[in-house]
Amino acid sequence: MTTNQEKHEVIVVKQTPADAVYWRLLAVALDPGRETPELYGLIREGQSDVPLMVDGRILLFAERGRADELLRRHGRLVGDEVVDVERPFFVCDVAQALHLLSVGGLDSDSAVLSAVNVLLDLVVATGVPFDERRRQALGSIADYCTTSYDVTRYLEEEGDYSSRELLDAVLWCVGVVAAMARIV
Repeated sequence: MTTNQEKHEVIVVKQTPADAVYWRLLAVALDPGRETPELYGLIREGQSDVPLMVDGRILLFAERGRADELLRRHGRLVGDEVVDVERPFFVCDVAQALHLLSVGGLDSDSAVLSAVNVLLDLVVATGVPFDERRRQALGSIADYCTTSYDVTRYLEEEGDYSSRELLDAVLWCVGVVAAMARIV
């Protein structure tokens, strides 16, 4: 709410409620040599983030411009859900995350945190049972990357999990997502 002091009138500014539900665009980058992501998906962002599913599979697509069409065809918009698919909101840069988890470095773009969070949400949505050790490894690096960009420090000093364990966990997630995806 803002106040116009000259006229002493109250102007109500319409805001989207904090608990609003959004359909957001997901970008998935696999090849470090490409400028653009290979795949896109749609995620319903709310209390929990859930991908658009078709017949129990995560719907992924290669052409970003198909987001609206696929959401209309396969999504179930409820009430005041907001559709925001003009540009990626969620980014899962698998290639960059794997690189940083292999050799360390500063993750100033939060590639590890973003990739891990997206992969965790996608695997949960598939219903495939999550090995607890892998889940804990990903949770640990995500917690660390929430407050620090220095992946090298985690790998060398502070982390409870080795680079090898983290790479295994990320690659296992990518495999589950690939096996449980419907790419159109």
